[in-house]
Amino acid sequence: DLRRAVDRLAAHALRPRLGVGHLAGRVRWPRLGPLEQIIWNQEIARRGLGLSMFMPGLCMAGPTIIAHGSEAQRELHLGPLLRGDEPPASGYVAAAQSPWPGPIAVYRSPEDSGFQLKAMVLAPAVTGVTLDPLPSGATSRFDRATSIRVRLDRGTLASVTELALLGGANAAAIQNADGAWEVLQFQSAVLSAPATYTLTGFLRGQAGTEHAMQQPVAAGARFVLLDGAHARVDMTEDEIGLAYTWKCGPASRDIGSPHYLDAEHTFTGEGLKPLRPVHVRATRSGGDLSITWIRRTRIGGDSWDGVDVPLGEDEERYEIDILDGSTIVRTLTASSPAATYTAAEQTADFGAPQSSVSLRIYQLSATRGRGTPREAVV
Repeated sequence: DLRRAVDRLAAHALRPRLGVGHLAGRVRWPRLGPLEQIIWNQEIARRGLGLSMFMPGLCMAGPTIIAHGSEAQRELHLGPLLRGDEPPASGYVAAAQSPWPGPIAVYRSPEDSGFQLKAMVLAPAVTGVTLDPLPSGATSRFDRATSIRVRLDRGTLASVTELALLGGANAAAIQNADGAWEVLQFQSAVLSAPATYTLTGFLRGQAGTEHAMQQPVAAGARFVLLDGAHARVDMTEDEIGLAYTWKCGPASRDIGSPHYLDAEHTFTGEGLKPLRPVHVRATRSGGDLSITWIRRTRIGGDSWDGVDVPLGEDEERYEIDILDGSTIVRTLTASSPAATYTAAEQTADFGAPQSSVSLRIYQLSATRGRGTPREAVV
């Protein structure tokens, strides 16, 4: 039918862009206070509606309100572009409700009136919670040692071939204790109990979310399958930093219906921030420390045919913070993925040249400033 056809098209659009060595990014969403949380939980339980917004263009962000019976509010905020070819100021919205009422309409307004329709969600998201701690793992290669169980609120999971996995299949997001979400992929999903699956064969830290891995993420973490059950929301860069009220509910009902939920969200532009560099190295010559690294790209980074991945920024710029514990003692600048921390600078900062140096490397965006940092000791 039409809904399944749309699901297949959306899933196909997502898959070609996730796989080993793809993009990286940011995952964060502000939490509600205790009283606000209680009020939201009561409203969600009463209305039985779940909303989750994925806004990868500007920040792929928004509250994930997933409700089944008396379940509490959940939050999801993802940072980078999922596919890499989206308009830079676009996002995705997904919804979950039991029973599913049909298409979900998503509206937006800068105030409490004048709402405009921004998206229609045609299929429910697959959601759940983890039953085991999720340790940190290797990135850009298979994590075959980790195994976790996930209990689903709805839907099913399935195993895929390695080739399908590398093509982007079985992408999901898991939330850590700080509210950040790691995007990962799993190859094997084995039904081990009613609505419970054991997942193995991971690709970790996908879509730039390796910083969200913790040691470990405790059991009970939220799980959302990124299977194409979402609709795109077009935004503009001018809307970064502006607070909007979002409403979602059954498209068959008027926006004033009590079946609609609302949430306020301000775009932070996380999806436009450069990704953290990789492969930091250093060599010494006469006391000077020559530091090099490899940059990454937010867009068009999947091809192996080019000499280098696209820059994805107006110009190439970096800042390197030299650290003494948690204190920044010096910031170096660079216009290429290399910088020199001279012996004289080390002596000025520490009293003598150092045998090892702690640092953070940021790629810069002309519009969003510093990207996600890479911390290293060289």
